[in-house]
Amino acid sequence: MTTSRQCRAFVALVVVALTTAASLSVAASAGAATPCGKKVLGDWFDNGRIDRLYPYNCYEEAIDAIPPDIGPYSDAEDVITRALQSALDGHLAPGGKDPTPGDGNSGSGNGSNGGSGGNGGTGSGDPTAAPEVDTSSPSSVPIPLLVLGGMSVALLAAGGLGYVARRRQAAHADDDVGDDDPLV
Repeated sequence: MTTSRQCRAFVALVVVALTTAASLSVAASAGAATPCGKKVLGDWFDNGRIDRLYPYNCYEEAIDAIPPDIGPYSDAEDVITRALQSALDGHLAPGGKDPTPGDGNSGSGNGSNGGSGGNGGTGSGDPTAAPEVDTSSPSSVPIPLLVLGGMSVALLAAGGLGYVARRRQAAHADDDVGDDDPLV
């Protein structure tokens, strides 16, 4: 009877050991899949385009791994999606605009920047965040600054009137207090 118990315990131990080994190998392969998307993102961070062919799932992982602080402000998702579509056809896609600051070369070969960004309509070829402001025209009056200044003056005036009103109330209250008032 003890031998059958030992045998059952040994079989249970072997099953637990095999289950643990299987779960660790699955977890290791899942963990190994994550750098694949990071490699695609690193390829995009390098020069704004995908320069190699990757397994198809890497492109999806890279799109999911785009940091939220740069996602809305870059063309990473568009470039990676375009690279995935080209990879499905078996060739590399032309890339997008180079995200490195100070580098005016797009590196895409077609002269476009993916329809985003631009140079502000100046036609100089130097990408800028906004075109220069012409301060000599009447339209250059900083209206938001004037509105904020007017609001601050109005708030200061309201505060001053409140202070004066309280001082007047306190002065009238002191005049009304008599000698027989128990609170004084």
